[in-house]
Amino acid sequence: NWITHYRWRTYNEKEPETLDWVDQRVRDGDLLFDVGANIGVYTLYAALRHPGLRVVAFEPEYGNLHLLRDNLVDNGLQDRVEVYGLALSDRSGVSRLHLQDLAPGSALHTESKDRLHRTLAGRPVVWREGISVMTLDAFCDETGLAPQALKIDVDGSEPCVLAGARRTLASAALRSVLLELPDDASARAACEQQLTNAGLTRDQHAPRRQWANDLWVRTP
Repeated sequence: NWITHYRWRTYNEKEPETLDWVDQRVRDGDLLFDVGANIGVYTLYAALRHPGLRVVAFEPEYGNLHLLRDNLVDNGLQDRVEVYGLALSDRSGVSRLHLQDLAPGSALHTESKDRLHRTLAGRPVVWREGISVMTLDAFCDETGLAPQALKIDVDGSEPCVLAGARRTLASAALRSVLLELPDDASARAACEQQLTNAGLTRDQHAPRRQWANDLWVRTP
């Protein structure tokens, strides 16, 4: 559809800072967590860019998850990328994903147990899907996995993801976090505080006024 075509056509220009992060901060042999992977544009780029990289991709939306799987299989990456059809949050259990568009590849959806009528982006809700949610700390405990690189793009729910990832964020194994900042000022401040508390610092070379993604690193 037009959304997936747009993601394919603009991947090299829409988020240049994400490609730079993959090129310069992610290393061959790392484990990358892609939280909010959508149809897998950046999961694919990272896995193809670094042949020794392993990726865990999280995507709760049914239509996106289907295309994410197909894209990985079509590119022969099923042995290096694991996909989990769940949302990361500040709790573990059952929730809802509130969709503002039914087309596969769409975004700006919101996870909440409450019955919302608008997403965090202010869009009218057109559909609700029952999903599972889990904290990142609980996921790492259960799987024994510890990422060296973490990418989070969940359209406003970033504070909840970080709140459920305190131990993972503080782990010495984690070197860098690429985070799409929420629009809400208080949510941005909450994200910054949680990352600072984990011992991470904002990379001063990231020209934040040009894009929404914030880069945080652990300095030696």
